Amino acid sequence: MTGSKVKYQRQIYLGFTAVLSMTAALAPFSSIAAEKISLGLSGYLETVFLAASYDDGDQLPTDIRHEGEVHFTGSTVLDNGLKFGVNIQLEARESTDQIDETFMYVEGSFGRVNMGSEDSAAYLMHYYSPDPVPAIALNDPHMKASGFTTPNSFPNEIGDADKITYLTPRLSGFQFGASFTPDADKETSGASPYLPIADEGDADEAYSLSANYVSSFNDIKIKTSLGWQVITRTSAGLEDTDELAAGLQMGYAGFTVGGAYKFTDNDSGTADLDRHDWNLGATYGMGPWKVGLQYAGVSLDDAGNGDLHAVIVGGQYILGPGITAFGGVQFWNGEDDLEGSGGEDASILFVGTAINF
Repeated sequence: MTGSKVKYQRQIYLGFTAVLSMTAALAPFSSIAAEKISLGLSGYLETVFLAASYDDGDQLPTDIRHEGEVHFTGSTVLDNGLKFGVNIQLEARESTDQIDETFMYVEGSFGRVNMGSEDSAAYLMHYYSPDPVPAIALNDPHMKASGFTTPNSFPNEIGDADKITYLTPRLSGFQFGASFTPDADKETSGASPYLPIADEGDADEAYSLSANYVSSFNDIKIKTSLGWQVITRTSAGLEDTDELAAGLQMGYAGFTVGGAYKFTDNDSGTADLDRHDWNLGATYGMGPWKVGLQYAGVSLDDAGNGDLHAVIVGGQYILGPGITAFGGVQFWNGEDDLEGSGGEDASILFVGTAINF
């Protein structure tokens, strides 16, 4: 028997075993739902007016940016206490990925299981520096205008590819999680449910493990996380990608400080392309006000070369329930492989409003 056949038989066996195990675990809890799930609407819309200055190019000096999602969510609790839910996210602007994350979940005393197009355990459980503003901060923001690569301490190479994620209950402040992704190329919104299993693409199976800790000591709030994930690849010229991320956030008397670091080996499958992402920040908030400073950076090693540094100073004010006004300024500098599309430097001045509903 060839090695590939053994590999696929093992994968089928593992998947079948996982389904049987979950069925057996839930069997004692099975019951008729108290009532059918009804979907509700939630989401957000963020609008920003910005002015920018770049080293190169012939860009217009100002622009208006929008970002938002409409979430269709619902859940029901069975008579035995098990909670089943669904989450379908629609982009509130024209997009090639019009339907974003789409998944269902079940949770109870055993923890929570997600199945579908949702982020991995390492992503969901990650902590990082506090954002001084919504929408357009530095670490994995909803929008940007700098022209540089995005600093991102989240383990995000798997993205929203369809996966199974298990999150344990939080015990003595600790929580653990794990994810399995059968095909890291495939997401619910782009796959037909009627076709045979797709051929191998650039990315194959992916695995994620994570742990975090949340507690408080003498009014000092502490959140810390550690996550790892790997994306396997068998296509010629591509390598497996490993991501390792750690984060810490602490809060006291209105002050919040924190930071995070991520190391990526073979970024995007490129052999020996090592990438380092990190961020540091601090905010202070009192009542509806919050102001802060955040710094983020990226560095490439081995197969790549370059450094990127970015700073944001900003603040926000809660106008009312779910409505926040914000503003600030960003400064960017990147060199070599991390130079931006507008040159080595960019400055962004912005004001905006975020509405959550």
